[in-house]
Amino acid sequence: MYRLPGLLFVICAVAAFLPQASPPDGKRVYQQFLADKHQFHQQVQKLTEYTLNNAPADSLQLSFKRCRQDYKRIEWLVEYFQPFLATHVNGPPVVEVEVDEPGQKLNPPTGLQVIEPYLFPAYDATKKASLIRELNVLLSYSERLERGIPEDQLTDTAILAAMRQELFRLLTWGITGYDAPETQTGLAEAAVTLRSLQENFRPYTEKLTGPRATQLKHCWAEAINTLEQASDFSRFDRVSFIRQQLYPLCRQLQQVRETLGIPAPANRRFLSPSVATLSDSGAFRPNYLINFGMFASTPSKVALGRTLFFDPLLSGNNERSCASCHQPERAFTDERVKSRAFRGRKSVIRNAPTLINAGLQNAQFYDLRVSFLEDQAHDVLSNAHEMHTSPDEVVQKLSGSDTYKKWFAEAFPTGLSASNIRNALASYIRSLTSLKARSDRYLRGENVALSADEKLGFNLFLGKARCATCHFFPIYNGFVPPHYEKVESEIIGVPRRRKIRNARLDDDPGRFNAHKKELHRFSFKTPTVRNVALTAPYMHNGAYKTLDQVVDFYDRGGGRGIGVHLEGQTLSEKKLNLTTVEKKALVAFMHSLTDTVGLNQRPAHLPAIEGNPALSNRKIGGNY
Repeated sequence: MYRLPGLLFVICAVAAFLPQASPPDGKRVYQQFLADKHQFHQQVQKLTEYTLNNAPADSLQLSFKRCRQDYKRIEWLVEYFQPFLATHVNGPPVVEVEVDEPGQKLNPPTGLQVIEPYLFPAYDATKKASLIRELNVLLSYSERLERGIPEDQLTDTAILAAMRQELFRLLTWGITGYDAPETQTGLAEAAVTLRSLQENFRPYTEKLTGPRATQLKHCWAEAINTLEQASDFSRFDRVSFIRQQLYPLCRQLQQVRETLGIPAPANRRFLSPSVATLSDSGAFRPNYLINFGMFASTPSKVALGRTLFFDPLLSGNNERSCASCHQPERAFTDERVKSRAFRGRKSVIRNAPTLINAGLQNAQFYDLRVSFLEDQAHDVLSNAHEMHTSPDEVVQKLSGSDTYKKWFAEAFPTGLSASNIRNALASYIRSLTSLKARSDRYLRGENVALSADEKLGFNLFLGKARCATCHFFPIYNGFVPPHYEKVESEIIGVPRRRKIRNARLDDDPGRFNAHKKELHRFSFKTPTVRNVALTAPYMHNGAYKTLDQVVDFYDRGGGRGIGVHLEGQTLSEKKLNLTTVEKKALVAFMHSLTDTVGLNQRPAHLPAIEGNPALSNRKIGGNY
């Protein structure tokens, strides 16, 4: 028998009892991911086997819920590194159509949210074959999820950025019910998500000492316990959870990152990589949503754009301006069902939307026909029913003003041009951005209060009333978080005029007009509800005069709920069953979103046009 030399034997024996060097943090995270991914795949296999073997419905439902919870342990990495793959595993059950492709090239959804309606609220065995087909698709994705996670890219910066993004997803998708509308398991799943993040954050926690480590441990425990103790999805106090548990945890994680000297991601995105919460000042950056770097806003562009916005010289008859339909005192709307058309004899086809926070989305107009505000400006100037002119014609007019030529030279290296006119107007609209309503400040922890009605309404908006599943927190429009790459449109069945039964569908085809895709017929962009108290009447056709009427429309299940015959309504036709008190509270919360301070400034004067006294004395803002 061969024996080690005495000294070498002692060294090896001692080494066996010494603490082993920890692998790099990224390696530990990756190994945990592989284990959790394997568990998820096994659970999907089990659900598939149960379905094939005709297991009882309650067993199928329980197995599905476990699939969702197992996926929540790995979602944070899949969503960050492979968002396209994540969409196939747990994306919204919405059929997509390629707008730039001819014909109707449809991309059917797959994954957990597609499978959910097969099993909830009750399992329909007659659809077993379709369910098996969907499960097999999910199996093919769950088996190879590790291929989307680059082990060599699991840096500290990437890991912490992925965790931050998942916390924002938990807030905007998880606890609102967007992620699991039928099972309403979002709160329990959020708790699983937080436990997984806490486990994967442990390598960083181990590097902390003293009060910082204690505070972080407390934040994890408070947030997780609050979610695990929640027993009623509809009655959960989301507002208090965000203010008292989730946001403090987000801030602690940011402080740990700074303490450990881990840099924020360098990539430029719409959502700033350096903010701790979605309610932080400067969280969103309108200048990201431009198609050329030279279009970025500057103070001189904004000032010039403001003057142009109020100048009737931008219209074909020198009598109306952008402010004619977008009046600052009305949150840049005009209080009309539909705005007056050129020369005021008729109306345009749709209600004037607010321009406040219009820069916080990458699609414009109700039908999403353009992506950039510069293109929106061009469209409005050229529209025969709106400004009835063209950027080139406006250039010729402005050339008669030495003041305008001077201002353009100061704002743009290329001076006065059609492109720069569009960019100046767009820069001004991007400046009309404000996320400082009382609810924002309340969530930030500032010393402001929400009334009992407002707080109840806020919780209803985020929960039972399901408003935030389309009007996403915290911008409250259809720009989908946390990636902010797509603006949603919805088919909700708006009637021609307000009725509570036997209503007739408004005949405006909406988004269909822009791309001629049948799937988009009667689909309209989800607008922001910020400042909505100032923007009546409501909907693309101004069908509803008050917010109470709008809330009642949604409570009844949209168009189908009031008798509209409409195939393909994307809004659930199930009644919300809101009480009178709850409806009142929802309206109170929406009133609390009024936030126009500093946005309604008009220019003191307009530049003179040489050789034309009539234009030199034109009225600021044009005729209303």
